[in-house]
Amino acid sequence: MAERYIRPRVKTVSTGIAGRHIWTARHNHVVIDDSMAHGGPGDAPGAGELFLAGITGCATLMMERLACAANIPLKHVEVNMEGVIDTEASREGPAVFESARLEFVLAGISQAQAQQFVDTYKRH
Repeated sequence: MAERYIRPRVKTVSTGIAGRHIWTARHNHVVIDDSMAHGGPGDAPGAGELFLAGITGCATLMMERLACAANIPLKHVEVNMEGVIDTEASREGPAVFESARLEFVLAGISQAQAQQFVDTYKRH
């Protein structure tokens, strides 16, 4: 039987290089760079990209679980997301997304089934 509560944990630490940090989840490590626009190296994915990756990863996994639970043969799932950050916006605190757009591409199922899955995702 699966555990009732799942508790994802992550940690991010500075490296001593301005704008470069290491994100860790279990035994996996990812370098995170601040963008060059914010004074970072800009080589590795930024926090905003990893934030969007978390959302799209959640979405693709949920589509797969929903299809499996409904015994529907989903052949392929792709979720694309783009956010917009206005670097010239005047506000207190860190840069935030002005907007974000999420696009689902599902293959092997009907349009109605795809819409039902996306609607379920949007409710959660």
